[in-house]
Amino acid sequence: MTAPLILLGCGYTLTRFARVEARCGREVLATTRDASRRAVLEGAGVRVLSLEDALARVEGAHVVDSVPPEAGLDAHFADVLSRARPSRLVYLSSTGVYGSARGHVDETTPVDMTSSVARARLEAEACFLPLGASVMRIAGIYGPGRGTSGRLKAGTLRIPESGGGRLSRVHVDDLVEAVRVVLERGAPGDMYCVADRRPATQEETATWLCQHLSLPMPPRVPFESLHESLRGDRAISGAKLEALGWTPRYPDFTTGFVAAMEEEARG
Repeated sequence: MTAPLILLGCGYTLTRFARVEARCGREVLATTRDASRRAVLEGAGVRVLSLEDALARVEGAHVVDSVPPEAGLDAHFADVLSRARPSRLVYLSSTGVYGSARGHVDETTPVDMTSSVARARLEAEACFLPLGASVMRIAGIYGPGRGTSGRLKAGTLRIPESGGGRLSRVHVDDLVEAVRVVLERGAPGDMYCVADRRPATQEETATWLCQHLSLPMPPRVPFESLHESLRGDRAISGAKLEALGWTPRYPDFTTGFVAAMEEEARG
């Protein structure tokens, strides 16, 4: 019998993952604080529990944790999981741990302890790696209702005067498949970077989208005014994850944005 799947913190990604797994007939238990996501999950046959009720069921289960460090729950989760061990544990982290790294980035690239954002993620990872977690360091997530195209259409997108450095991304449905692969085959205590095969600058993606949507280019702003997460120039490698058997359906932003916009058009 397949172990129950427990999803801690069902946001954008894990809500889609839960729906996929529930459609396959799997028992899925989830937590969320968002009323609209709760309705979507329950409509898909997912059982939504309080956080403590979900934690009371983790022993022997497959657990995926997507609760961000700012929630302040990592130490509590680790304490519970150390006493009631799940049979599989996956922690969703971020490629933000590489901070100021430039160029090719993979699991062996040194992390950046000077960034408070990176330190928070690394401290969270350190809670779960000794418990046998497989840690996924995820690039920028986009998909229907989320990403550059939405900000462009809303008029809130800004691009740096220089065009910006390269950013790595992953379509949410490719991330859902990556979570499934790591949950099934990931090595306990190991890390996997998750990104598509084509990093691109903000100018490159904005130009392509504006041409595709017949919209004017967004305003340019000083590079220093951008959020820290948009100031990098990193090409994240997903080669280690692909070696596990993961293949991105959307290997670059062009195929991924088209799929996202088509899904948005279908409602």
